[in-house]
Amino acid sequence: MKSYPRGVYIHIPFCKYICSYCDFNKFYIQRQPVDKYIDCLIKEIESMENIRNVETIYIGGGTPSALSDEQLHRLLTALRNKIPQQLREFTFEANPEDLVDSRVALVKGYGVDRISMGVQTFNNELLKILGRGHVANDVDMAIANCKKHGIEDINVDLMFSLPKQTMDDLYDSMKKVVGYNISHVSCYSLILEQKTKLYNQVRDKKVTLPSNETEEKMYNEVISFLTENGYEQYEISNFARPGHESVHNSSYWKNIEYYGLGAGAHGYIDGVRYANQGALKFYIDSMLEKGHARREENIVTPKERIEEEMFLGLRLLKGVDLDIFEEKYGKRVEEIFKDVIDKNIREGYLEIEGNKLRLTRKGLFYGNDVFSEFLLD
Repeated sequence: MKSYPRGVYIHIPFCKYICSYCDFNKFYIQRQPVDKYIDCLIKEIESMENIRNVETIYIGGGTPSALSDEQLHRLLTALRNKIPQQLREFTFEANPEDLVDSRVALVKGYGVDRISMGVQTFNNELLKILGRGHVANDVDMAIANCKKHGIEDINVDLMFSLPKQTMDDLYDSMKKVVGYNISHVSCYSLILEQKTKLYNQVRDKKVTLPSNETEEKMYNEVISFLTENGYEQYEISNFARPGHESVHNSSYWKNIEYYGLGAGAHGYIDGVRYANQGALKFYIDSMLEKGHARREENIVTPKERIEEEMFLGLRLLKGVDLDIFEEKYGKRVEEIFKDVIDKNIREGYLEIEGNKLRLTRKGLFYGNDVFSEFLLD
């Protein structure tokens, strides 16, 4: 039976400043053809088909809140003209300093009901090292304005294993977040990516990172602290008040098809995973000349679908449903991956409870290592 996309991701690749750790597809906004980009993005929005089942929209970046009010009006008007239906979730990513009263009112007027803000830490010295443009107090303003305009679904991104970060720094940040009584927290370990400013600083020994042992301890403290304060961990890096899990992001982990629009965006439609042109010029030229911006398309093979089912499903704390897997693929997980499962159960990284195969508490920290073992030859 044909499936229809249930989500739309829109990429805004512009930033007012470039964070020292970020390797996402992004460009410093000054002197960029932002209006021309919005024109092309609107054209791509209008080209979508089979949107009647769309139930989530996620506008991410880059920094969507770097756009001007007029640019946001144009983009959001086109988006809601194309997708007018009631949504289960409409998320807008923003930097805390951009969430002034008028900006929150603007996005709320177009149906945004979830704000995700990149806070990372409440230590201003660490914010400078990360190249962030806000200070800790900006978050107070941002959250107050969201609540004032009735946006109660708020996510805050935090990071750990940062240069010079202590356990006390991490605790202070988590206590601050819990004090806001928001619905969702995402907490990520710093990943050092090549070609970033921070990578060069670490390579040149200008800054040092915590040890692997400290990183693992920090992660376990994050889990303990947030769960003790009413958040349920439902994915390796994500914690929510009951009933407030991210619907859009969960669709990725459940392998549900979605549109990806904008420069560098990835999508999954009709069994095909695709990637758009990443460079602004290539994206704009492709949209103007061809009416689409796809750089590559890959039909997902049956083998790849099984692999994705495992390493996406295992990111969720519920794990992989063994009965549903058998219904989909005609074989038990235990048949296909017997040696891998047995090995990781022995080593304490996986467990089977009822009809679910899932990571153990120990396995959560080593998830990427476990997932790599589910690649079929």
